[in-house]
Amino acid sequence: MKKRGIFSLVLLLAVFTTLAAQDYTDIGTAYELVISDEALAEAETNSSSSVTTITSEEIKAYNAETTAELVNKAIGTTFSSYGALGAAQNVQIRGASSDKTAVYLDGVPLTSAHQGTYDLSSIPLNMIDHIEIIKSGAGNLARTNAIGGMVNLITKKGTVTEKPYTLSFENGSFLPLSYGSSDVRNWASLTDSQKLDLSYSNNLNGLGVSANLGGIVAQNAYTYDTSTDRALRENAGVKNMHGSVNLDGNVGENIAFKSNNMAFYQNLGVPGSTSWPSADTYQNDFQATTNNDFTFSNLGFDPVESVKAVVSYTFARTFFHDAINGDSTHNKHKAYTQVEQNWDLGENYSLTSGIDGTLDYVDSTKIGKEGRFIPSIYANGSIYLPTGLVSLHPSVNIAYISDTNQVSPNASLGVIYAILDTTSLKATVSYAENVPTFSQMYWPDDWGYHGNPDLKTEKGINGDLGASYTNGPLSYEGSLFGRNIYDAIAGDPNDNYIPYNIAHSVYFGTEQSVEWTINAMFALQSSYQYNKSFDLSNGQTLSDNIEVSSVRKHTAKASVSYTQNIYDVVLSGEYLGKTTYSDAIVLLNLSANAQVTENLKTYIAIDNLLNTSYELYSGYPMPKMKVRLGGSWNF
Repeated sequence: MKKRGIFSLVLLLAVFTTLAAQDYTDIGTAYELVISDEALAEAETNSSSSVTTITSEEIKAYNAETTAELVNKAIGTTFSSYGALGAAQNVQIRGASSDKTAVYLDGVPLTSAHQGTYDLSSIPLNMIDHIEIIKSGAGNLARTNAIGGMVNLITKKGTVTEKPYTLSFENGSFLPLSYGSSDVRNWASLTDSQKLDLSYSNNLNGLGVSANLGGIVAQNAYTYDTSTDRALRENAGVKNMHGSVNLDGNVGENIAFKSNNMAFYQNLGVPGSTSWPSADTYQNDFQATTNNDFTFSNLGFDPVESVKAVVSYTFARTFFHDAINGDSTHNKHKAYTQVEQNWDLGENYSLTSGIDGTLDYVDSTKIGKEGRFIPSIYANGSIYLPTGLVSLHPSVNIAYISDTNQVSPNASLGVIYAILDTTSLKATVSYAENVPTFSQMYWPDDWGYHGNPDLKTEKGINGDLGASYTNGPLSYEGSLFGRNIYDAIAGDPNDNYIPYNIAHSVYFGTEQSVEWTINAMFALQSSYQYNKSFDLSNGQTLSDNIEVSSVRKHTAKASVSYTQNIYDVVLSGEYLGKTTYSDAIVLLNLSANAQVTENLKTYIAIDNLLNTSYELYSGYPMPKMKVRLGGSWNF
């Protein structure tokens, strides 16, 4: 069943000229734990994890500017950013910092031991088919857990089509507001950013091919409000080139393979904060990734049903020019290998086991040469009780961390109770560990900031109790969650934010989501998260009521959607509650699509429709209103 679930409103339809009427695909929900007919999210069908899936239909409808902004549509997720296009964007789930959130590409880990985070802005939207956000438990990545949750980006596969090529294009405009003491206007803001992508998708005699080549050019010259005036953001531009080639097919009758290959290069200015600008600073980034997956079936070794082998390698280089602290170069190598067995144990049981290994090696002018090898063994499965109403979903992983010489266990257990066809309950409890990154431990003294080699491994326990109800046009999802983190790593605000282990931090919260498909044209959706945190460092207790500084207690997201013939309009809004260091934020975004002809789609997207002034990092103003005009042409 395909759902509508995103916000839409009939605005700006006059922008599009109606040349031909055409049925338009319904929009799937980005917020619910819904099992789709296409089984896009294995995480939803084989575990009790709290999972949100953003479908390919939603990706097309939202017209998000970056991958992180798309992930942010789901309740329980937020992202941090230093500014506009090109700025690093890292995702947090349920208040946990981004270095506790694991990022995967087709199930292969992307997160590096160098920094522990992954910049989602480096993944082009055009290569993504759908996204799974796992907020508790292990989901379909059951070989591992993460304290803060996981994001799995699933890439497109080649399909048979009469028109295999797609040309996507976009121009982004900021309002050319007056700024500075001379009250001038930057009219070039009307053509501030351009995107161009050429994609190819086909199936050639059983070989699926999906390829993409594109680039981005943006000045990011937007105005922002100062305490006394309005200024223009400078030295924030970006030039980006990216490409990907994905292959999938079969070798004979018993071997299936997938090969995903991606590369990108970008040059960007680094403007610094408004109180400490850095007009001469810039950064160059390069990354190349190859993931190769082979699945062997019908091996004749009962009860082994299939064996999967994965080999992956990523090379990344960052060059940072800093006129004050000196240049730095960071070369990062990441290799991953996996051998996994699926076992046929009958209708009431499923079992997967395997071994994998991750090698991170960093050669950095800042932290030197550091390496980390993590071999692990794992097993996960499902037990379906004879009544058919209850199923259990256990997983366990035991890893060895070479540089810290420690054994790291991870485990989860989930239960699903299907009360009725329309109603089910889910419960999950999980334990995960997070080893300090090389930067956290070994960064040299820069203006008082430095790493802490005595950091301990973070340990986290997550619990989640959820209920779902679906009856015709109305659906509801709700959950209560808790998180308990020991030795959490945080920057000490009294000591230049040098990382240290706080004794204890606790989170309690709830997520609620309701969706109502009013009729064939309109749908409403709203969701809310309450997340109460306690910082128990320095002997503080729950009664002291000291909250974790970066966590927003209240978050609300909502949408209304309209779909008719060739038009599809989405109006989405969010309220981000205040934190210790930032004010509350209200944001509104509009996306309107028109299928002008069979092969031509056009859209207008207005980001920050209310022209709100806000920051996600103190001193780094985010863009105000931006109008993006674009489309795609199939040929």
